[in-house]
Amino acid sequence: MDAKITKSRLANLLSYDWLKIIAAILAVVFLLLVFFTTIKTRARREQIFTVYVYSTEEDASGTDPDQTLLNGDDAASFPSRLLEDGVLSYDVLDAEFENFGTSAYSKTAFTARRMAGQGTVVLISDYISEGKQPAEEGEEVMSALDHAFGEMGEGLLELEQYFADCEAYLARFFGEDWRSGTLDEEEARECFLARNEKDNRYHLDSQKEAGIEDEKRRLESLREDYLFVRDVCFGSGVYTTVSLASEGGEAGLYAVNIGSLPSLQELVYHNVKSGETYVRSSEDICAVFLVNDEDAGKGADVKNDLRYENISFLRFLYEEYGA
Repeated sequence: MDAKITKSRLANLLSYDWLKIIAAILAVVFLLLVFFTTIKTRARREQIFTVYVYSTEEDASGTDPDQTLLNGDDAASFPSRLLEDGVLSYDVLDAEFENFGTSAYSKTAFTARRMAGQGTVVLISDYISEGKQPAEEGEEVMSALDHAFGEMGEGLLELEQYFADCEAYLARFFGEDWRSGTLDEEEARECFLARNEKDNRYHLDSQKEAGIEDEKRRLESLREDYLFVRDVCFGSGVYTTVSLASEGGEAGLYAVNIGSLPSLQELVYHNVKSGETYVRSSEDICAVFLVNDEDAGKGADVKNDLRYENISFLRFLYEEYGA
């Protein structure tokens, strides 16, 4: 049988079967896309560190400039810096920064994100201009933080409990003397495997062992960051906590006032009146930590491990914008 490929035979094949050839190529491409999509590592919700910037809507704030937070020059590059500079641990795969603005749509968009369990930290202004009068007689003057807490108080982490949970978490790995104790490597291994054993990044035993080493470094860094935040950031008075209470509810510490950071306005700022003009200011800008499904109704020893990335975030802000 003469099976030699000639120009005429090739031309005949292409003229009669070109549609089949194209269809076969497209089918192969489709199967490859499905394959690589299937094996691609997808970030779990807790592996996405999202910073929101929230302002009260125009109808609630009366367009007060001090209640509206605006993006500084660093905002666009901020998510990539969190990842590329090693601010967050190896297990955070993505970072986001979103300013919702003050339009009527902003509240709807924020509510939709929260209903989907998205969001890690929210930056909100607690600033009230000197001499600001209430809209109506007898009405309390409220900051943007006051407005926001009234709308989502149950969705915010109470800081005293959060810090207590973090210390209990550290004690799990470093013992009761967690400040100077030695890491329990077996506990670190079990923690890693419980969270990431089925992660696509860790198919091989060698990959899992490398991941366990990353986990050890994550825990050591968390201890270091926590001590820095408590002893330096709060100890120096640069960071302070803000007490908030819902109507008829018990007060708690729900916000960290980070507004004393001298260069914070490079990330986010509001306009404050100075004489006849407005100037950029970061005064009384606060960070609040969001409650997500992973944290609801669980004890301190089984909560989402990555919820403590907020601690590293606070340290980064201090070191980056504190000069």
